[in-house]
Amino acid sequence: MDERRVQFIETAMKLFAQKGYHATSIQDLVEAWGISKGAFYHHFTSKEELLLVVLKYYSEKMMADLTAAVGGSEKEQFVRQLAAHFSHVRQYKEFLHMIMSEQLPKVNPEIEQYMFCQHGRLFLWYCSRLKDVYGEVVEPHLYDVAMIVNGVIRQYLFYFFFHEESFDAEEVARFLMRRFDAIIDSFAADERPLLTKESFASWIELEERERQKRRERLASAFSAVREAAKELGSKKADDVLEAVDALEEELLGRHEPPRAYLVDALLLYLRHQQAPSLAAALAELSQEIKTYQQLNG
Repeated sequence: MDERRVQFIETAMKLFAQKGYHATSIQDLVEAWGISKGAFYHHFTSKEELLLVVLKYYSEKMMADLTAAVGGSEKEQFVRQLAAHFSHVRQYKEFLHMIMSEQLPKVNPEIEQYMFCQHGRLFLWYCSRLKDVYGEVVEPHLYDVAMIVNGVIRQYLFYFFFHEESFDAEEVARFLMRRFDAIIDSFAADERPLLTKESFASWIELEERERQKRRERLASAFSAVREAAKELGSKKADDVLEAVDALEEELLGRHEPPRAYLVDALLLYLRHQQAPSLAAALAELSQEIKTYQQLNG
């Protein structure tokens, strides 16, 4: 996403948070952006489309914060990810208050569907992380545990959201992690789960469709880089294409999770080619890789 569009979106987020979505007019937006109304419609077809773009931008930032913590044990990573989640909500408190108070899912069916999908995306991320942290122990009751974890976290977020006292995000995360340990220990080995994978079929199907769509977008971005590489000299083109092939194989061709250090190294190599013809295609590829990695946590 280009820098100017990001500035538009972040300014719109602030205006919506300050004035409310319904009270913010297109005139308010174009004055804040320093453009004409005609130029607004060059970028967005309507205020509703802008709202959906803003919500998507916020959701991607939230998932980026959640997935940023790496290193250490899986449990330690999860603690840091939960702490990041609490910090993120504190940072965007006014914007989130606006979402709740103005009942944004009712703006139109597309926004309602998107927000429903995002709830599912976060829930399934909890499922994935719980499996990473607890392994086989949690498998029989995974969806019950994820539901409990999701509910506990949401209630604590809700409390801190409406109370002004300061809190230490990491302290809260570690406190909750100890509670989650106790919850998992409380299940009897032969206890029948209330919730199963079939209970969340709609979310799982939506998630799978989104993953497939992202794979297709990523494959298309790789094709665009290959097309751009044709404009280079033969030796440089061969080197670039070899790096692109290795990068695509790492992201889409292996059954194991992509190795972050290798992805970063290959992208760095490609950016250092100093080839103007590649710049736009590489920027788009980098964005698609970032989104793909966030979705695949």
